[in-house]
Amino acid sequence: MRVFATLALAWSLLGATLAAGETPLGWRNDGSGKFPHATPPAQWSRRSKAVAGLRTQVEKPAGPDAGKAAPMPGGTIHEWLVLGPVPVPEGVKPAEGDALPGETEFAPAEGDKAGDLAWKKAQFSSGVIDFQEALGKADKKAAYAFAHVYSEAKTVLRLQLTHHGSARVVVNGKQVYATNGPSGGRPKVELAQGWNRILIKVVGHDAWYAAPSFFGFQDGPYEQTNIAWSTPIAHSYTYFGASSGVGGPIVVKDRIYLLGELDSLYCVNKADGKILWIRPTGYFEAATDEDKKHAAWVEAAAAADLRAGLQADLLAGTLTQAKNEALQKAEKGVYDAMAKIDPARYKRSPVDVGNSGYTPVSDGERVYVWLPSGVTACYDLDGNRRWIRVDNIPSFEHGYSSSPVLADGKLIVFMRDLLAFDAKDGKLLWTTPVVDRKGNNPPGYFHGTPQPFEAGGAWHLMLGNGSVARVSDGKLVYQEKRSGNQSICSPVREGGDLYLVTTWSNQFFRYEAPKAAADPFVFASAEGVPLKGQAFPKFYLDWHMGSPVVHDGLAYLVNNNGVLTVVEAKTGALVYQRMLDLDSFQSHNESAARGSGVSPVLAGNHLYLFGNTGTCVVIEPGRTYKEVARNRLEGVAAKGTWGERQERFIANPWCDGKRIYVRGEENLYAIEAR
Repeated sequence: MRVFATLALAWSLLGATLAAGETPLGWRNDGSGKFPHATPPAQWSRRSKAVAGLRTQVEKPAGPDAGKAAPMPGGTIHEWLVLGPVPVPEGVKPAEGDALPGETEFAPAEGDKAGDLAWKKAQFSSGVIDFQEALGKADKKAAYAFAHVYSEAKTVLRLQLTHHGSARVVVNGKQVYATNGPSGGRPKVELAQGWNRILIKVVGHDAWYAAPSFFGFQDGPYEQTNIAWSTPIAHSYTYFGASSGVGGPIVVKDRIYLLGELDSLYCVNKADGKILWIRPTGYFEAATDEDKKHAAWVEAAAAADLRAGLQADLLAGTLTQAKNEALQKAEKGVYDAMAKIDPARYKRSPVDVGNSGYTPVSDGERVYVWLPSGVTACYDLDGNRRWIRVDNIPSFEHGYSSSPVLADGKLIVFMRDLLAFDAKDGKLLWTTPVVDRKGNNPPGYFHGTPQPFEAGGAWHLMLGNGSVARVSDGKLVYQEKRSGNQSICSPVREGGDLYLVTTWSNQFFRYEAPKAAADPFVFASAEGVPLKGQAFPKFYLDWHMGSPVVHDGLAYLVNNNGVLTVVEAKTGALVYQRMLDLDSFQSHNESAARGSGVSPVLAGNHLYLFGNTGTCVVIEPGRTYKEVARNRLEGVAAKGTWGERQERFIANPWCDGKRIYVRGEENLYAIEAR
């Protein structure tokens, strides 16, 4: 508790915009991911009744009923019969052809032979079938996993499958999925009432595994526990079929603030989830008097009126999928018209995290937003806009991903340059070039949110590339060279130390801030330790996207493949690693949802570890793995489109009182013990 008191005192010095003792509320609360006074439940669920009723076993069923088969309420199977490695015959497509004769009709028992090989039981700690663990290494050879699944009724489910290498899925003798390259899929699966045969084949690549999990298909029905309410938020889908719902919510007093597509600030009543107001925050709202004289202004105003009418439907709770699509078209109409007025000032850049991929920040009296359009704005808690401005700097590969921060009375954003605005009136105070204005991959660019910290009585920012800027004038007083390009993780502060995880090189850095400010800035120590996850299955990249939680001398990290790594915070020495049962889904067309990217959260006595498809594993912090619960939020997103899927969860949650607020790509959920 002494650490939390120190942090609260330090944050209270941030400027005149803060009330006494008030802490800026933004990304991951204060960036730490800690909510020490919150006590949300450890258990909750929204799950398909059909999935909840599934049972599984590897033994051949003794009769038509489920017997002693194991429940699989989380939709995953942990025990399989496995066989391999099996050479793929010359001229046979690995996914669509048989590596062994008659493989579509397999119904093996333990010990059954296939040539010199025998089917054997394999037990896994998660829903990931790790063929390398069970069978050893074998490049470009096939392996099989087989299980019986009992369904209480004839049903249609969605099978979510991640793998890296050619794969085939056969259900009751019928091929339901096949691909001859590294990918991931979500095929529709029909299960018969009673027993069903599930066969998965994967050809070894640089990773040899399959991660299957069952979800409800379309409208359910679903059953839920410990969910106080859920509220739809306007959403959009880009060329990747993704990019919605990435930005996290913040709680200020009795209200929740978050961004929704496209370019709007939402205010939600914390008590019941009702949307109180929506404030579009784009080029139209930032237009000058001169802009309004342009011929295209009439076109922009008409599209804005159409948008307002559709947002009124959202406020009334009557926004259908068709109206949501119309809302996206109306928003596009606004931006197309504004681009005619000023093609340079009002030019939008593509962005993987979408227009709602940023977390607002608040000083307790006002809410500040920054958007990838270059629009920055300030509202009071009732939605009255205090100021708005446009600073449009062309983006880079994958687009901007950094949320705004408050420090020393300044609102600071990153767009190749760091820009600091006076939080009171939006006046530009300073601009600091950080990466080159040209090129899609400039050296040293990053995606994480800067972390304010104090050193020697002066406020500084650690950037996502490890560099340090002085808040008073923006000068870069320390420049890091080791983090590489496109670092996704945001720095974390704990006491006098700062922690940063690099994405591509997977290194864990601890920086000890000096007691006195200096130029150049010199850390008392800056140590880096490699994070090794090669022993675990991976899709095609083994990287960290989420930031750590540091607590009681340990740092907790989850990589994109769902591997939990716990290290000593001071030294980086490994304490333990474990593959989590998170249903993380990966494919090449997932945009910002390429595996687990939600940073761990600490609330009360529990750590909350989220995957990207609604599954959350709750554990006790400590030097050994102690799982408390495994939770799931099921629902269908992008219904009726080519990208229809289980709703994805990429945003960092917020804990407040007895609740945890979880934002999916289409819905905001309030979770509380009922």
